[in-house]
Amino acid sequence: MPTAERDPLSYVQLSELRRIISDDWSLFEPFLPPKPIWEAKLEEISQIRHRIAHFRTGHHDDLQRVVQLLRDLDHGFWRFCTSYNDPHPILPQSDDPVESHFLDLDPFPWGEVSDGKWARTGIADPEARFGVMVEVLCRPWAVWSTPAAGKPGLLYDVTIHARQQSHLDYRRLIDSTSRLHEHLVHVCLDSLAKSVRVTIPAILGADRVIQIVERLHEASLYCLVSGLSRPDADAVQRFADSLPEYVIGPENPLAFLAPDMPCSFFGA
Repeated sequence: MPTAERDPLSYVQLSELRRIISDDWSLFEPFLPPKPIWEAKLEEISQIRHRIAHFRTGHHDDLQRVVQLLRDLDHGFWRFCTSYNDPHPILPQSDDPVESHFLDLDPFPWGEVSDGKWARTGIADPEARFGVMVEVLCRPWAVWSTPAAGKPGLLYDVTIHARQQSHLDYRRLIDSTSRLHEHLVHVCLDSLAKSVRVTIPAILGADRVIQIVERLHEASLYCLVSGLSRPDADAVQRFADSLPEYVIGPENPLAFLAPDMPCSFFGA
């Protein structure tokens, strides 16, 4: 009974996950309690996990301990998700080789409107079939640096948007770009099937990132569907759910939750 998951992290044991977090603590530190507290809490929760996994009798304090851990993780998980929806341009965009390469495809590029102040400006070409917007995400553990190409912890955030009354055939797009997926972090589908957003590690280097985005853009041209009829949000989410973890639908917080959207994930 196979499932859609492909990432090795979906199959590793708890002990290996703990080792990964410990060995690469700097990557997890922005989202977790201080390391000594985290390790103590994880040891406590591991005992609960072992009791359940091996059909032993639970302790009457188990639920309370799990709920407290969820409280401790709630804000860090919110920060992880919202920082993923907080891209920024490199200004001027000509300072980054990837942003500069696709600048002509951005219908509303960034421009300096006054001394030191920037805004998206321009008039979209009415004949353009797509707009391509390239910005950069900086993970909370990383240091912002320009140009972004080749830098660890930075991701190119690329959105290819169908214009006019067109939308994307997501199934065809996913199938036709499958050879590129190993280089992507996520493929984000929107509720109207109007755009596809991909995140690409900047550490791959400018030439490789440009090549990936060019192939995605070319594939999108062949996946364009005209007309008002398009799948609804539920259908898009069901399709995303049938695919590996890196394809996320419109209900996934990594696809929409921004820093100006406070919430509690676990209700604990």
